[in-house]
Amino acid sequence: MSRPVPTIDDLPAIIYSAHRGGSGESPENTMEALRAGARFTDVTDCDVQVLGDGTLGVMHDATVDRTTSRTGPVTDFNAAQWAALRVNAGSWFGAGYPSVAVPTVADVLDALGPSRILSVEAKTAASVGELTGMILDRGLERSVLINSSDPTVVEAIVATGCLGHLYRSAAQMAGDDFTQFTDLGATVLDVDIAGTDVDIARAAEVKDAFPLGLWTHTVMRRSQRDRALALGCRSIITDYPGYVTGKVAPRRTDSLASGWGYGYVPSSPAPRPKLLDGGVLHFDWTADNQVLLAGELSGITASTFTVEAKFSLSSAAASRPWFRIHLGLDDAGTLLKGSEILHSGYTLQYGGAGDLSIYRDDLPTASAAKIATVPAGGTFAADTPYTLRVKVTATQVSVTVPELSTATATIKDSTYRGPWSLFLGRGASTTGVTAKAWDIAVT
Repeated sequence: MSRPVPTIDDLPAIIYSAHRGGSGESPENTMEALRAGARFTDVTDCDVQVLGDGTLGVMHDATVDRTTSRTGPVTDFNAAQWAALRVNAGSWFGAGYPSVAVPTVADVLDALGPSRILSVEAKTAASVGELTGMILDRGLERSVLINSSDPTVVEAIVATGCLGHLYRSAAQMAGDDFTQFTDLGATVLDVDIAGTDVDIARAAEVKDAFPLGLWTHTVMRRSQRDRALALGCRSIITDYPGYVTGKVAPRRTDSLASGWGYGYVPSSPAPRPKLLDGGVLHFDWTADNQVLLAGELSGITASTFTVEAKFSLSSAAASRPWFRIHLGLDDAGTLLKGSEILHSGYTLQYGGAGDLSIYRDDLPTASAAKIATVPAGGTFAADTPYTLRVKVTATQVSVTVPELSTATATIKDSTYRGPWSLFLGRGASTTGVTAKAWDIAVT
């Protein structure tokens, strides 16, 4: 006996949606991602573009350049050519991922429609007629939301008997009178997490006019999730469903050898480091940045623990970058500069000048004070594995690179204690000087 198709009436009080299937944890808008994100969420999100022959393909961009092995506008492809297209995930998402097919909307509706609530973004108004017809023909009008930022498009969607999902960007929200959207018949009002507290709160004032209330996109971190829920949002749309939902079991060692894992979020504006074969993070950006080692290794609660990461730098010159481990009291995308400190914690690093340093980052004063520094000792060599080892006890913190010498930077300081979010970072440097990190562990 077949199970009944779920409807929006079955959704829980707090709703999680996997944006593009969870594009931070799996190659976006593939069936593999849509299925993977479904393990943690209540709603699966994907994007729709119209191909040259009118077929609806699942793709965010108007071209296939970023995610596939081909180039050109989606309108250059017909259904047969789309079926032959492959997402070249190993080259842009992370080493070790095989090439996989690019689905059509029909593929998604047929595979997931009978068992999942879907939110399908119409990237152009031209897709709406065909899309609503496909949903109605399959009897999915109570389980598939159609997403657009254009109120007139949402109104047209609702007129067909389908569910309308109106989203607004932060820029749009700043000028929006949200009361103007209450008569559209939309099921969802969806706001941008990049919007101000004031604008999100204004949207929350009209949330009862929408059957599924106020949603927010695109959430990368648990601190953003908590902010959204506190401001009155009911649904969290996220690129990192395993991490943001909190459903991934914590680990003591990274799982990067088998893929990106859960919640490895870059601090803006630099991209996430490349994931090379063997689970090696390749920091090749030219701006200061760090990546949150989120879902698996964060949440450290022990009073005494050690964190270590193998690393190498591509230059032994004095201009080489520094490499660091950062412990933060939450997972906000903080950097070392005072104006960019978003939480309190400690930064422990091996510096380009050959020293070991400890900084205490204080959110109330937006300052990063160097509280300990010593020469690391030894002779540093390029492209050579080293270990950055950090130890925290109830009363002190320390950092060392044991391959260089026994030198350790240690400070008695108990100003902040966890639970900790864990980050790795690399400083800006001369173009072409890069860092690599691997074998990250907590003991």
